[in-house]
Amino acid sequence: MRWFVVVLAGAATLFAQQGTPLAPEVLQLAKIRQRMLANLARQPNYTCVETVERSHRPAPTRKFQMVDTIRLEVALVEGKEMFGWPGAKKFEETDLRNLVSTGAIGNGNFANHARAIFGGSNATFDFRGSDAFGIRYDFRVPLMLSGYKLRTQKGDAIVGYHGSIWADPDSLDVRRLEVFADDIPAQLGLATAADRMDYARLKIGDGDFLLPAFSELSMVDLNGSENRNQVRFTSCRQFSGESVLTFGDAPPPDVPPAPVAESDLPPDLSLRLTLLDDVELGKSAVGDPVRARLENDLRHKGKLLFARGATVSGRITQMERHDDYTDVGLEFSEIESPGSRAHLKVRLQDVIGLDPFALHPRGLKTSPDSGERLIPLSPTHPRLSHGILMFWRT
Repeated sequence: MRWFVVVLAGAATLFAQQGTPLAPEVLQLAKIRQRMLANLARQPNYTCVETVERSHRPAPTRKFQMVDTIRLEVALVEGKEMFGWPGAKKFEETDLRNLVSTGAIGNGNFANHARAIFGGSNATFDFRGSDAFGIRYDFRVPLMLSGYKLRTQKGDAIVGYHGSIWADPDSLDVRRLEVFADDIPAQLGLATAADRMDYARLKIGDGDFLLPAFSELSMVDLNGSENRNQVRFTSCRQFSGESVLTFGDAPPPDVPPAPVAESDLPPDLSLRLTLLDDVELGKSAVGDPVRARLENDLRHKGKLLFARGATVSGRITQMERHDDYTDVGLEFSEIESPGSRAHLKVRLQDVIGLDPFALHPRGLKTSPDSGERLIPLSPTHPRLSHGILMFWRT
């Protein structure tokens, strides 16, 4: 099989006019590429819920063990991937590591890989025939033309890559895209890195678009241990204008929102909080929002800041599985009552009201990475039920 560069439709027409017929697989690839580019060009700004199941195995002969599940909001805004926590007030055009600081995580599977491969002349393609999954072409992008960055705790590097695409033989929609990193620098500590994206037609607004529905990222260390992320995209929806950076429904235009006084809580205040949402292993995920109710008046220098009954909001920060327990981390960042809202930084002091068999005998522990207080739950009682009482301090 020979390698060739995808040509634009205008160039293909020129060759045909000069009496040089193009091979059928070249014309077919041009149509697949044009169809994907047309789909990318007409996609509106939109957001999806991204659920990432992270697992690990110490050697190729061992089974994968679940580490945790992370839930994010990912948005495609003017061709750029942006991320936020579910229910957050805005997306961030930032490194994903600023949200997920530990473990294996990746981006690009939402849109960037497809744009890089189909949106320019960097990739060369080779027709591989058809199989049960569709029409297959292999491709390669050399290092000098690549924008594919790998990052580990030991550093980062741009690498070349190769892979395959499969397209539906009738519609010419791309069904699957696979990407494999080439010549990974040894200092990164990685032997291989691979990403696979499966595409499906999904509704956004009044139209249907070809979007990634599932992806799988695999990274194998030089010692043979492997981290795997399996990602599903759901609940995709369109947004525009100012709503690009907000979640939820805006109030009607003829009802202006009530003004809210915002502040920061001073340090060394004690908060007694009753959990309002269940946190359940196997269902809840890192990133899911959680709420609590304030059970004591908050006062500072004789002034009432927030009365009992105020709502405190936050999210799950950790649900890491171990052999005989799971570490659960919670973070509360905002307290609100009618007309008032404050940002807060609090540290967990104690938890009472748990099922006596739910808490691991070691009791509360401190994360060596962040200093966060963690709640180790027994696998036989894997739940923080609403109604438990937690003690926090600013």
